[in-house]
Amino acid sequence: MAARFTDLQKDKLIHMFELLDVDGNGVLEYDDFRMVVDTMADERGLDRSSRRYLSLLAGNKRLWKMFSRHLDIDNDGQITLAEWLAFHIKAFVSDPVANGLDPKFSSALNSTAKFFLELLDSDGDGVVSVEDYVMFCGAYNVGENEARIGFEMFDRDGNGQLSQEEVITMVQEFYLSDDPESLGNLFFGNL
Repeated sequence: MAARFTDLQKDKLIHMFELLDVDGNGVLEYDDFRMVVDTMADERGLDRSSRRYLSLLAGNKRLWKMFSRHLDIDNDGQITLAEWLAFHIKAFVSDPVANGLDPKFSSALNSTAKFFLELLDSDGDGVVSVEDYVMFCGAYNVGENEARIGFEMFDRDGNGQLSQEEVITMVQEFYLSDDPESLGNLFFGNL
């Protein structure tokens, strides 16, 4: 990882912001996060009172609270692109050696990876199927064909599913890598 913030890293963070801004109003709000959980629940036929839905919703709320606490500088209930970039540069992209931090154990990164893993794993069995990944991508308006092609690339061991470790690796690569050839760059769709 580079000790400086690269254009690729900035492009990935802007891409992620735009994906998370589900309603397209230019700011992140809790409603954006809730819409994704509701879309995923509808696609999977989950009852709104089911244990799985309530678990997804709880994880969603935890992530939003963490984001709000650390990113919403002016406490207005919205996260702007400027707030998003400032936080991520500090939390994910800054040089871990200079700061004495191991980015693998960053609470923000771990919370983010766990949230995406919970969203991806439709039945809670600890693995992500191609159908899970396609539904996940659809909730963020990434096309089915793009999702299927991506899944084949991310399934590094070729067993037809993504393990928890493979998902966490992809999320970490997305946020931390400045290597243009890193597969994680594409985990949330083409930049």
